[in-house]
Amino acid sequence: MYMKGMSLNTGLRFLSIFLLVLIFSMQAQAAPQLDPVILKNAVDNSIKAEGRKLGDYTLVDQDGVEFRLGEYFGKGKPLVLSYIYTTCPQVCPTITMELKKAVDGARTKYGDRFEVLTIAFDTAHDTPAAVNQYARRFTEHFRGFRFATGDEATIARLLDDTGFFRVRQDDGSFDHMDMVTVVKPDGAIYRQVYSLRTQPQGMVLKLEELIEGKAEGGRGLSMVDKFKFFCYRYDPYTGKYVLDYPVFVSIGIQALVIAVIAYAVWGRRVMKRLSKKDKK
Repeated sequence: MYMKGMSLNTGLRFLSIFLLVLIFSMQAQAAPQLDPVILKNAVDNSIKAEGRKLGDYTLVDQDGVEFRLGEYFGKGKPLVLSYIYTTCPQVCPTITMELKKAVDGARTKYGDRFEVLTIAFDTAHDTPAAVNQYARRFTEHFRGFRFATGDEATIARLLDDTGFFRVRQDDGSFDHMDMVTVVKPDGAIYRQVYSLRTQPQGMVLKLEELIEGKAEGGRGLSMVDKFKFFCYRYDPYTGKYVLDYPVFVSIGIQALVIAVIAYAVWGRRVMKRLSKKDKK
């Protein structure tokens, strides 16, 4: 009986070690994807920006005209900030297309009572000429629907100010959040709106709250948004959120490891107590 017990425990220890090695190897294979912790921190950081008053930044629009972000504030109009990079093959154009549709719909009700500004953040390539070429794929009229870029330091400070997450990949592309920032007329961030490509109505609702004076006091992500950001990963090549299977499998394996270790430590004791109860 003692030898059998020893072989069982030894087998459980070997199984535990094997599963731990498997976890680490899976994490190494999933390294090119963004770590869920990084994504969680990115979302938390964007939410913390709500209520922050934006600084005044010098930008250059699609026509090469220099202006200051502060020019939008103090005029009684909310501002929608969107984020793209012009060499993006599919995701950013889809974001801009859905943004334009949502803006056109909101214009039918509110006219020019709000402004829209899209920030091109890849400063190495997003020249005014490149921004102009990108913008004209969606509109020929930039009044109230403007595109802009700036120098690297300015854009970095602005995006840090708004809480917009982006990270450059080895091939020069970016992983970034599908997010727009709705700003109050005084320049303070009102709400971050996520998943514009699938839920553009969220942006319109936040605009309505500001324009109609029904601004809500709560903040944060809905349960659906939290599930999407923590259980899905953003695929910049397909332009979709896809289930992050390595995360699910990793969680499952870690749970199994914990269960195996727990059984190795306490299993025999529990089984003995249960057998004693059965005999009684």
